Amino acid sequence: MHGVYSKQVEMLHSKITSGIVSSQESQILDWADVLTTDSKAVQSEYKKNLGKDFEYLPAPLDKTKFEKIPNVERNPKQVAYVGRDSFEKGADILRKIESQINGTIKFCTDLPWDETMKILKASQILVVPSRTESIPQVIKEAFYLKVPVIATNVGGIPELVVHQETGILVPPEDPEKLMIAINNLLDNAESRRSFANNAFEFINKNFSWDVLLEKYTSLYES
Repeated sequence: MHGVYSKQVEMLHSKITSGIVSSQESQILDWADVLTTDSKAVQSEYKKNLGKDFEYLPAPLDKTKFEKIPNVERNPKQVAYVGRDSFEKGADILRKIESQINGTIKFCTDLPWDETMKILKASQILVVPSRTESIPQVIKEAFYLKVPVIATNVGGIPELVVHQETGILVPPEDPEKLMIAINNLLDNAESRRSFANNAFEFINKNFSWDVLLEKYTSLYES
């Protein structure tokens, strides 16, 4: 499970619809032999709200996919958004402050993966302004490409982005704080370099197939 389904439904639709989903979700989850999630936050919420035991199974980053991404020159003022153009992802929040950003925002909402990674690799910052999340894979991709990340403090994001260590966390739905964080980081090359190096080390140490393959094989064999 990538995220808490009923919470996403409530955000996109209504509490009534979410209530209907919640009542059925518990029964549907009982059909599974094993429940897995890549987020400790999701694991905790399902245990607390529905009494369901989820196996924590992080989603690995396949580093071999990046071999086909060419070297590109970093744009000194480019900021990237990567994700669906939908309410829960918060792209509208970023658009509200676009004119106040001391750079150019590239919205990658409907591009092939390799084209998106080229844009991300050429950017100074990845911004993840989500209202709700599990574990965005694009944060791991940015970490591997040594692109600093500014993200909202929701869901499982803090499991990756440690504030002022592997990136910057801001409150959700706070355009002003998001704008300040982006502009400050665009002006601070030393912080960008520090975050990028820390994040690169973190992702290789914790989320590569080399590290996680045994966990996957053990789960399936059991």
